Amino acid sequence: MPTPSEKEAAAAFVRSPRQGRAARRTGRAFVEAIASYAPPAGTAAVWYLGQESVVWKAGGATVWIDPYLSPSQGRRYPPLCAPGDVTEADLVLVTHEHLDHLDPATCAGIAQAAPQARFVAPPACGPLLLEAGVPAGRVATPRTGEPLQFGPWRVTAVPAAHEQVDWTAERGHRFVGYVAECDGLACYHAGDTTACDELLAALLPWVGRLDLAMLPINGRDYFRLAANCIGNFTFREAAEVAVRLDPALTVPLHYDLFHGWNDERPGHFVDYLFDRAPYLPAAVMSPGQRLLVAPR
Repeated sequence: MPTPSEKEAAAAFVRSPRQGRAARRTGRAFVEAIASYAPPAGTAAVWYLGQESVVWKAGGATVWIDPYLSPSQGRRYPPLCAPGDVTEADLVLVTHEHLDHLDPATCAGIAQAAPQARFVAPPACGPLLLEAGVPAGRVATPRTGEPLQFGPWRVTAVPAAHEQVDWTAERGHRFVGYVAECDGLACYHAGDTTACDELLAALLPWVGRLDLAMLPINGRDYFRLAANCIGNFTFREAAEVAVRLDPALTVPLHYDLFHGWNDERPGHFVDYLFDRAPYLPAAVMSPGQRLLVAPR
């Protein structure tokens, strides 16, 4: 029989769920954890910040993708750190101009806190970064399919179709994703996109070669579009894209930060992908969690 003290301890255990290490590490402590962690050679570390904000680190260089670190109404949880905390950044990749991907306050804060950081964005986003205060000499606006080398990272922008492909001869693609290669690894961040022939054709060179694919799953519908909420892959479409890309690991994105228009249950994606291709691993990340990506 449990003793009274054991019963009290058990009751306290039930009443007081732990918050978890990732949830407790915020602000400068979170950035310092990124700075101090050195992934083993031939691997990459990935941190998830919510929505489509992620950090990749490999080869001694750190890449922030679509960092959205401003407090805003409607967020389900606050940013893990402030823009001014981000001293550990060598490269910032921006996929398009929507606020949860190109946040002027975040980009300006990172540019000031990390003077070594370079910024890469579609040509249409270049003026917005300059307006935010990022120095022109630190901004690159490559066209899709034009690889650029930034330290150990080779970065190639690929088309994205945020409900549709938006392209003009003057500015190229408005929406992009990125394939970033470093230390023998290839990682894909899709940005905001739906499936289309142009996207799948652009990704053909990396079929069977990706070590990580990060795909949005929040979907789209008539009513969201009527409310000016442009959509992305459904969880089924994201899984079908994963089947065609055959990555070593797939991580769903863009489902957890805002209730209503931009949420989805990541378990639906995992279940569908398992039924469709049980040999393809998937991982659902919590905010602040670190994941290690190894070669195929």
